[in-house]
Amino acid sequence: MTNDTGPNRILTITSLALWAVVIFLPLVVFLSQALLPGAELETSSRIVPAALRSVALAAIIAVAAVIFGWVPGRLLGTSRKCRDLLLFLLLMPLVLPRYVLYYAWTLLLSPTTQLGAFLSGRPEVARFVGTFTSSMVLVLWYWPLTALLIARGWRSVDRHVWQSASLDASRAQIFRNITLPLLARPLILAFGVCFVLALSEFATFHLAGVETIGTELAVMYEESGSESRLAAAAWPVVAVALVMALAIGKGSRSWGPNAAAVTPAELKSSKWQWALLILLLGVSLIAPVGLLIGNMANTQALRQFFTLHSDDLAWSFAIAAVASVMAYLIAHGALSLETVSYGSRRRFCRLLSVLVRTTILLVMFVPASLIAVSFIRILAVCNAPMAVRQGWYIVSAGQAGRFAGIALILLVLTRSVHRRVLSEMASLDGASGFKEWLYVHLPNTWPLFVGTFLLVVMFGITELSATMVLLPAGLPNFAQRLLNQMHYARDQQVIASCLVLICMFLVLAACVVLLLRAMRARWLTLSIIFAVCLIPLNGCDGKSSPPEKTKILSSFGETGRGQGQFIKPRAIDIAEDGTLFIVDKTGRIQKFGPKGNYLATIEMPLIERGKPTGLSIAPNGNVYVADTHYHRVLIFSPEGEVAGEFGSFGEDEGCFIYPTDVAFAGDGRIFVSEYGGNDRISVFTGQGDFLFCFGSLGGGRDQFSRPSALCVDKSRKRLYIADACNHRIAIYTLDGELVEYIGSAGRDRGRLRYPYDLTLMADGTVVVCEYGNNRVQLFDAEGQSLAVYGRPGRQLGELACPWGVAVDAKRRAFIADRDNMRIQVWQL
Repeated sequence: MTNDTGPNRILTITSLALWAVVIFLPLVVFLSQALLPGAELETSSRIVPAALRSVALAAIIAVAAVIFGWVPGRLLGTSRKCRDLLLFLLLMPLVLPRYVLYYAWTLLLSPTTQLGAFLSGRPEVARFVGTFTSSMVLVLWYWPLTALLIARGWRSVDRHVWQSASLDASRAQIFRNITLPLLARPLILAFGVCFVLALSEFATFHLAGVETIGTELAVMYEESGSESRLAAAAWPVVAVALVMALAIGKGSRSWGPNAAAVTPAELKSSKWQWALLILLLGVSLIAPVGLLIGNMANTQALRQFFTLHSDDLAWSFAIAAVASVMAYLIAHGALSLETVSYGSRRRFCRLLSVLVRTTILLVMFVPASLIAVSFIRILAVCNAPMAVRQGWYIVSAGQAGRFAGIALILLVLTRSVHRRVLSEMASLDGASGFKEWLYVHLPNTWPLFVGTFLLVVMFGITELSATMVLLPAGLPNFAQRLLNQMHYARDQQVIASCLVLICMFLVLAACVVLLLRAMRARWLTLSIIFAVCLIPLNGCDGKSSPPEKTKILSSFGETGRGQGQFIKPRAIDIAEDGTLFIVDKTGRIQKFGPKGNYLATIEMPLIERGKPTGLSIAPNGNVYVADTHYHRVLIFSPEGEVAGEFGSFGEDEGCFIYPTDVAFAGDGRIFVSEYGGNDRISVFTGQGDFLFCFGSLGGGRDQFSRPSALCVDKSRKRLYIADACNHRIAIYTLDGELVEYIGSAGRDRGRLRYPYDLTLMADGTVVVCEYGNNRVQLFDAEGQSLAVYGRPGRQLGELACPWGVAVDAKRRAFIADRDNMRIQVWQL
């Protein structure tokens, strides 16, 4: 009889309460939203093609992952001497998140490479290459998972059965009649897990531009904010995930030590098997890391990482650590229900255990954004205070629900056969529940707890789907920042972030192996873990200077694709008559009156490859749009008619890779900024004829890293350039001679963090919109900071990743508050 009193009972109740809040209630809300009438018909025409494509890709990825994982799984399951080494080797590829692995391989497809230049003019070929590359990347990440599951199956094969069969049967007969029947369940499980995870994949397909059900669900919620539409559209993924969760939840009760053979089979490994393993590790880890290192131009980005992003990593680590503890507690609660071994409570607890396991696994398999959205819905219905809705612990709860399934599987697979015997012996000796835990179980189980903790932390730091939905405005987050860096081609910053992450994860992976496989190294391991945990917490105390009080005049806009609505506004400018022109992520250019009243919409002719990131109003009233992904500047009349264009893809003079903004000199010359490899400023006549260019990619003098915005001081004949990824404002003469720089990387007053836009006021004051610091900063003509306005948040006067700013003659600043889907109007 198991001692389930005192502390054990309190721990179980706490674990089940966490399960109810983090997993069960969001699932109930999600399913109730999915049953609302009408939503499915509204979205079926958009979701069904993406769902079919997702199923096909997921099946191909899962089959390939199982094939690739067969030999490594056989090595791990049948080897005795090198098991620790093999376990570490199989964990190593997992240190690269899937989207990081994709990014590393696509460095070969950069527009500055021959292959990238070839694909830029052939969108159909580029789309196929993106689909193929992203799918292969997922195979390279999933094969270690299948190998671990296959290895578990090999350990259940009895040595005597294998030896008897090998006496009078060929290898083909053994494989067909012995191996496949014995390993059928692990193979099906490995396929199913990879299939469901690939089916709901978001970040990798998002970066590749592949329309799958995961990416379409994210876009749908971004555009509509409707939980019911999202829930009804997600039924294909949820149906498959439910089947897999039921199968694993029911079958996992037979896992564990009793499933292992008394004398597991030991097979001799061949050189070709090790060679294949090394090859897989080469393409899954060594080559991508080599590509990252080989594409690093200098160490400046690494130095800037600890100045700019230590808070991102520290907050992400802290959030993931809390999520890991919560995930472990939820998994522990599911297993503790099985320990009740007497009375009428036994049957009820067993049924509850199946329910808890199934829901835990279901939440792990469905797209994380679905449960995160339901979690937000619960908070709204309960009218939770804003401090709760915008708390960092909400992100921890979302990640805990996401990864409780991983903790559950680890606990099931590694639970000790002697645990119950030891518990009964301690109970007979009169030990209390607490003493039993302290003196009997803790010495044997703490490595498992810490190992599970570290694995979930590794996944939590780079989790995106739930984090992007739940993350409060302005809260630093490593994964979100990294995805934005990848999306906007900030290559050096991405490489630096990835290398720091890989180094940290390799250490954590080594600790996991030591913890799970080598109890003799407990104190050394604990010391390493303690040191590693302290590293990312450095820099938590770095805080930006307090902002000045903002005088808020008004705001306009809301989430949506309708008139006067926005999906992430990203550029803004003001005509001489006060008319506002605003472009958002839908590719529309909307016109508004000075008071924010909607006037008209200008549609971009092409948006499939991407949306424009900058626009400027010429002195004659024409609208010049930096059509970024079509490598040109497009000109519209004030009425919205196409009036001309200039530029094409290339690195030659007069060509662009990714143009970002346009500015006009008093003599009619046109200045265009660009990034993506050229990273320069090109100068044209008023008719679009090339004159000259200046600047190059880099972080030194006369160099740029994603110049994102331009403005001209006509009275002083100066050109101001927002050198976004060098975190400074460059000042040039109109002939391309460098004058000076304003600002440097940092969060304090006078420093900058990803300045995405800038404009000038009549007195020469420079107004800078800082995406990274969520604020607007004013500088005088000499570069001295005058004022700082705004802070992270959702309320008026607060900003969430602002992209653009424009100021009228009355010193009214119109700010494109991107992630809040609105335009704020402040008095400066």
